Amino acid sequence: MIDAGSSVNVLYLNAFEMLGLTKEELTPMASALTRFTGDSISLLGTTILPVTIGEEPKAKTIMTTFMVVGLPSTYNVIFGRPTLNKLKAVVSTYHRAIKFLTWAGIGESRSDPGESRRCHLMAVTIPGKSRPRRVPNPRGGPIAPMQLEPP
Repeated sequence: MIDAGSSVNVLYLNAFEMLGLTKEELTPMASALTRFTGDSISLLGTTILPVTIGEEPKAKTIMTTFMVVGLPSTYNVIFGRPTLNKLKAVVSTYHRAIKFLTWAGIGESRSDPGESRRCHLMAVTIPGKSRPRRVPNPRGGPIAPMQLEPP
């Protein structure tokens, strides 16, 4: 997943393990991710992995630092601004694509709308994620329940 608002690249533990890596290969990190899920999340550590985007001959491989988290997710990774900046990528959410420079010209990577839909449907069924959250009233006082249908 691409998140141009994220200041880090995130690798989920299940994907980390599917790569055949172990927790012993992580570089410890004492900080936490804030505003990631609405609260602070402790990191399991960091790792640096090669990432190839695009298809030959217009592909690009870069070494990418990931923050590894032990949370359930339908995604494997989140590419944030560090990767997008290294790629010098231009992101189009409308076209579900990113474009980037390569030695052979402009490379492109597009999302699969079917896969995106599947991930979204799975994400809303993960326990703890499917419940609506109450947003505090910035003016203080009680919060009126949200009505989805007219009274």
